[in-house]
Amino acid sequence: MNEITIQPIEQLLVSHIRTCQNAERTLHLHNNAYEIMLFKSGNVDYFINNVTYHLTPGCLTFICPNDIHGLFIRDNNPYERIPIHIEERFADNLSTSVTDLFNCFHNGKPERLYHLNKEQMMEYEHYADAIITALNDKGFGYDLRVKACLLFILLLANTAARSNNMYLGDISPKIIRDTISFVDANLTGDISIQTIADFVNISRSRLSHLFKEYTGTSLWNYIITRRIQYARTLLLKGTSITATCYECGFKDYAHFVKVFSKINGVSPGRYAKNIPAYKKEASSSKLLL
Repeated sequence: MNEITIQPIEQLLVSHIRTCQNAERTLHLHNNAYEIMLFKSGNVDYFINNVTYHLTPGCLTFICPNDIHGLFIRDNNPYERIPIHIEERFADNLSTSVTDLFNCFHNGKPERLYHLNKEQMMEYEHYADAIITALNDKGFGYDLRVKACLLFILLLANTAARSNNMYLGDISPKIIRDTISFVDANLTGDISIQTIADFVNISRSRLSHLFKEYTGTSLWNYIITRRIQYARTLLLKGTSITATCYECGFKDYAHFVKVFSKINGVSPGRYAKNIPAYKKEASSSKLLL
């Protein structure tokens, strides 16, 4: 798989996953949803935007819409995680004028990963499993049960983000770290695979192979996706669509609109106007309210 896959979320998706299975390295993003994930067990590395962490039990990860991320499963040891995906439009109805439940995603800290103690892990798991049960059974008042449990989980996530600074170093191989650093520093310029290869002092074909082997996606697809991430930031700041196109490194306006629309699910114009028009894709694995 060469592309970073796009996985839109409809309203709410809560999963409790236990498996003993190795898997290919792949990266993906949710173009319209936040994600928090409690890691319970396994031998797993986790890629978030430009850093790879080795997860330990109790790690709680925070993923914003359009963040590039993915699990790198090292072996067949049992691994368990509890991810929760919350669509942006659904998220808008959860906070109050007093309490911003999504501050833990936008608090300005570089850390995107915190740690829960055993008691907090049990609390998170209890409420997540209760949501799954309520969504499956759909008994009287299930929607209120789901919302109540989700509010407690988000409060717990904010408590973790405010109370600890867990530091896990980047475990990416040096060639990958140097490549990503170069991409970040030159994202808006005239960048090419060859210029990156020259910088890291390796052949173009070897660099492409190593990056694909490590991340599961091509280096050029990674660059394009990172540019679209930056384009979202520019549009949110009020930059015009035309200026955004060229400032984030695209040379062709029509190509920029096409790629932006594919990744975000809306055109740059509609995104800039804050009019969400995400395409809904039915899936039996999605748990909907």
